[in-house]
Amino acid sequence: MKKSLMIGLMVAALVCAFALPSVIAGNAPAADMVLKAPDGKMKKTPVPFPHKKHEGLADCLVCHHKAADKNAIKGCASEGCHTDNSKAAKREATGFYQAWHNKKVKNSCMGCHKAEKKGPKGCKCHPKKK
Repeated sequence: MKKSLMIGLMVAALVCAFALPSVIAGNAPAADMVLKAPDGKMKKTPVPFPHKKHEGLADCLVCHHKAADKNAIKGCASEGCHTDNSKAAKREATGFYQAWHNKKVKNSCMGCHKAEKKGPKGCKCHPKKK
């Protein structure tokens, strides 16, 4: 009885040691990503975004402001966030363009870079087409 209990506890400990980090990391975004419009239509090139470099600069929920907590975070172009890439939505706070370019709010890329006086300001984010 003691032997089977010990084996069971050891198996449980091994499962926790190896499986738990995978479950926790399952929600983690890629270290580097490319920001593209949800409909794929962009006048400028997609923007490389070093997510890992931005982690820890602010609470995740500053940028991902619609999430209830860190486990509910989705990408900005996910349904219910900044999915409208139409010309009419370009000036709307919920529009895809404003999520990145609105200089008046700190939870947009341009707004944060302006407030923090760090990082690119202007179209330097979009790499030149090759």
